[in-house]
Amino acid sequence: MTRTKKIGIALTLILTTLLGLFYYSLENFFYSDLGCGCSSTCSVYYPVLTSRLIGYFMMVSSVTLFIAGVWKLKRLSRWWTIPATLTFVIAFYGNGYSIFNKGVCGYSINKAIFFVFQTKLGDFAKSDAETINLDSLDAGKYKGKLLGYSFNGDKLTIFKIEDEPEVLKTRFLFWKIRNNTILHDISYGLNTFRNFEAEKKKGKYEFIGGKGMTEKDFLDEFILTQKELTINLKNKKIINHSDGTTRFLFEKE
Repeated sequence: MTRTKKIGIALTLILTTLLGLFYYSLENFFYSDLGCGCSSTCSVYYPVLTSRLIGYFMMVSSVTLFIAGVWKLKRLSRWWTIPATLTFVIAFYGNGYSIFNKGVCGYSINKAIFFVFQTKLGDFAKSDAETINLDSLDAGKYKGKLLGYSFNGDKLTIFKIEDEPEVLKTRFLFWKIRNNTILHDISYGLNTFRNFEAEKKKGKYEFIGGKGMTEKDFLDEFILTQKELTINLKNKKIINHSDGTTRFLFEKE
C-alpha cells in the first residue's frame, strides 16, 4: 500500500468519524422536543429502539463497504459503493422518520424524513385541544383543520374538515413507531368533538368528526376515550354534513 493511499484512508476515516458525530448530534436534537421548536410541550414519535439499532448497523456496514470500495481494500470493486450508498440512504431515511405534535405552541400533526425535511399536515380543529366554535364551523373557518382519527394496522388516518384525510404510515420496512405511543398523546385533542348542545334532549348524542369518518371510526375512538358510549346505542346515524364534517348521531338507553 502506497504512502498516499495510507494518508487518503486515514483522512477518510477522520472525515467519517466527524460525520458520525454530526449524525449523533442531529439525531439527539431532532428526537428531542427541541427538534420541533416547542420546548417540553412537543411530542415526538420516532422508531422504536430495535428498529434504530438495525438502522445503525446498516449505516456502519454501508459506510465500511463504501470506504473499502473507494480505496479497493481487499481488491474490492468500486461497484460496491453503489449498494453501500443505497443501503445508507434507506437506513438514514428509516432512522430519520418521525411524527410530531407541537402541543401548546400549536396543536398540529407534522412528519419528518431524514430528520430535517419536515412537513406540516395540519392544525387541530380544537386549537385548545378541547373545543370548537360551532358558528365558526358553519361559516367555513375550519376548512382543512384536523378532527378525528383512526388506526388500521400500520396506517394512521387523520380526518380533515372539508378536505380528504391524511394517511400516515407508522411502519417502513422493519422501522416502526408504536401506535399506542401516538394514541396516548393524540387521543386527547385530535379526537372528535362532542356537541353537548344536542344532549339537551335527554338520551341524544352527537359527535362531530372530519370528512369521511365512518361509524366504526367513531366507535373505535370511544373505546379509548369514552367506553360508556360503546354499548346500548340505538338509532345510530351517520350524516355527511354540508359544512364538510361527519356527524354521528345516536341515542343511548
